[in-house]
Amino acid sequence: QNRRRPIKTALLDQSVVAGLGNIYADEALFKSGILPETLCTDLQLKQIERLRAAIIQVLETSIEAGGTTFSNFLNVKGINGNYGGVAWVYNRTGEPCRVCSNLIQRTKLAGRSSHFCPQCQS
Repeated sequence: QNRRRPIKTALLDQSVVAGLGNIYADEALFKSGILPETLCTDLQLKQIERLRAAIIQVLETSIEAGGTTFSNFLNVKGINGNYGGVAWVYNRTGEPCRVCSNLIQRTKLAGRSSHFCPQCQS
Protein backbone atom coordinates (compact mmCIF):
# COMPACT_ATOMS: atom_id res chain seq x y z
CA GLN A 1 0.00 0.00 0.00
CA ASN A 2 2.97 2.33 0.52
CA ARG A 3 4.42 1.87 -2.96
CA ARG A 4 3.82 4.54 -5.56
CA ARG A 5 3.55 2.35 -8.63
CA PRO A 6 0.71 0.63 -10.49
CA ILE A 7 -0.80 -2.32 -8.65
CA LYS A 8 -0.26 -4.60 -11.65
CA THR A 9 3.47 -3.88 -11.56
CA ALA A 10 3.56 -4.54 -7.82
CA LEU A 11 1.72 -7.85 -8.23
CA LEU A 12 4.32 -9.02 -10.75
CA ASP A 13 7.19 -8.13 -8.40
CA GLN A 14 8.16 -11.47 -6.85
CA SER A 15 9.48 -9.71 -3.73
CA VAL A 16 5.95 -8.40 -3.10
CA VAL A 17 3.78 -11.37 -4.17
CA ALA A 18 5.71 -14.56 -4.91
CA GLY A 19 4.44 -16.80 -7.68
CA LEU A 20 1.76 -14.57 -9.19
CA GLY A 21 2.24 -14.23 -12.94
CA ASN A 22 0.82 -11.95 -15.59
CA ILE A 23 -2.29 -14.01 -16.37
CA TYR A 24 -3.41 -14.45 -12.79
CA ALA A 25 -2.62 -10.83 -11.88
CA ASP A 26 -4.99 -9.66 -14.64
CA GLU A 27 -7.65 -12.10 -13.49
CA ALA A 28 -7.36 -11.15 -9.80
CA LEU A 29 -7.53 -7.44 -10.62
CA PHE A 30 -10.67 -8.06 -12.66
CA LYS A 31 -12.35 -10.08 -9.92
CA SER A 32 -11.51 -7.40 -7.36
CA GLY A 33 -12.69 -4.53 -9.61
CA ILE A 34 -9.34 -2.72 -9.69
CA LEU A 35 -7.79 -1.18 -12.82
CA PRO A 36 -4.20 -2.33 -13.43
CA GLU A 37 -2.93 1.29 -13.55
CA THR A 38 -4.27 2.11 -10.08
CA LEU A 39 -1.40 3.25 -7.87
CA CYS A 40 -0.79 1.14 -4.78
CA THR A 41 -0.92 4.28 -2.65
CA ASP A 42 -4.45 4.99 -3.91
CA LEU A 43 -5.87 1.62 -2.84
CA GLN A 44 -8.27 1.53 0.08
CA LEU A 45 -8.11 -1.25 2.69
CA LYS A 46 -11.36 -2.73 1.38
CA GLN A 47 -9.88 -2.96 -2.14
CA ILE A 48 -6.73 -4.63 -0.81
CA GLU A 49 -8.85 -7.18 1.06
CA ARG A 50 -10.88 -7.89 -2.10
CA LEU A 51 -7.67 -8.25 -4.10
CA ARG A 52 -6.20 -10.70 -1.60
CA ALA A 53 -9.35 -12.84 -1.73
CA ALA A 54 -9.42 -12.64 -5.54
CA ILE A 55 -5.78 -13.77 -5.83
CA ILE A 56 -6.53 -16.83 -3.70
CA GLN A 57 -9.70 -17.60 -5.66
CA VAL A 58 -8.00 -17.24 -9.06
CA LEU A 59 -5.08 -19.45 -8.04
CA GLU A 60 -7.39 -22.13 -6.62
CA THR A 61 -9.52 -22.08 -9.80
CA SER A 62 -6.41 -22.30 -11.95
CA ILE A 63 -5.04 -25.25 -10.00
CA GLU A 64 -8.37 -27.06 -10.33
CA ALA A 65 -8.29 -26.39 -14.10
CA GLY A 66 -4.74 -27.71 -14.40
CA GLY A 67 -3.15 -24.32 -15.02
CA THR A 68 -3.17 -22.31 -18.23
CA THR A 69 -2.11 -23.47 -21.67
CA PHE A 70 -2.14 -21.24 -24.77
CA SER A 71 0.31 -23.30 -26.80
CA ASN A 72 1.33 -26.95 -26.93
CA PHE A 73 2.53 -27.28 -23.31
CA LEU A 74 1.40 -30.41 -21.47
CA ASN A 75 1.68 -31.09 -17.74
CA VAL A 76 3.42 -34.18 -16.33
CA LYS A 77 0.27 -36.20 -17.00
CA GLY A 78 0.24 -35.11 -20.66
CA ILE A 79 -2.78 -32.81 -20.22
CA ASN A 80 -3.30 -29.18 -21.31
CA GLY A 81 -4.20 -26.63 -18.65
CA ASN A 82 -7.78 -25.47 -19.09
CA TYR A 83 -7.85 -22.15 -17.21
CA GLY A 84 -7.41 -20.16 -20.45
CA GLY A 85 -10.89 -21.16 -21.56
CA VAL A 86 -12.51 -19.62 -18.49
CA ALA A 87 -10.34 -16.50 -18.19
CA TRP A 88 -12.33 -13.36 -17.45
CA VAL A 89 -10.03 -10.87 -19.21
CA TYR A 90 -6.64 -12.34 -20.04
CA ASN A 91 -6.03 -12.75 -23.79
CA ARG A 92 -9.60 -11.57 -24.55
CA THR A 93 -8.83 -8.12 -26.02
CA GLY A 94 -11.77 -6.87 -28.10
CA GLU A 95 -14.12 -9.57 -26.84
CA PRO A 96 -17.18 -8.72 -24.72
CA CYS A 97 -16.79 -8.81 -20.96
CA ARG A 98 -18.46 -11.89 -19.49
CA VAL A 99 -20.15 -9.65 -16.90
CA CYS A 100 -21.14 -6.35 -18.57
CA SER A 101 -20.57 -6.98 -22.32
CA ASN A 102 -18.22 -3.98 -22.74
CA LEU A 103 -15.13 -4.78 -24.78
CA ILE A 104 -12.04 -6.05 -22.97
CA GLN A 105 -9.12 -3.66 -23.45
CA ARG A 106 -5.36 -4.15 -23.37
CA THR A 107 -2.60 -1.81 -22.27
CA LYS A 108 1.08 -2.20 -21.44
CA LEU A 109 2.57 -1.65 -18.01
CA ALA A 110 6.30 -2.15 -17.43
CA GLY A 111 6.52 -3.96 -20.77
CA ARG A 112 3.78 -6.47 -19.92
CA SER A 113 0.29 -6.70 -21.37
CA SER A 114 -2.58 -5.91 -19.04
CA HIS A 115 -6.12 -6.93 -19.95
CA PHE A 116 -9.10 -5.29 -18.26
CA CYS A 117 -12.74 -4.28 -18.48
CA PRO A 118 -13.09 -0.50 -18.22
CA GLN A 119 -16.64 -0.88 -16.89
CA CYS A 120 -16.15 -3.58 -14.24
CA GLN A 121 -12.79 -2.28 -13.05
CA SER A 122 -12.64 1.29 -11.80
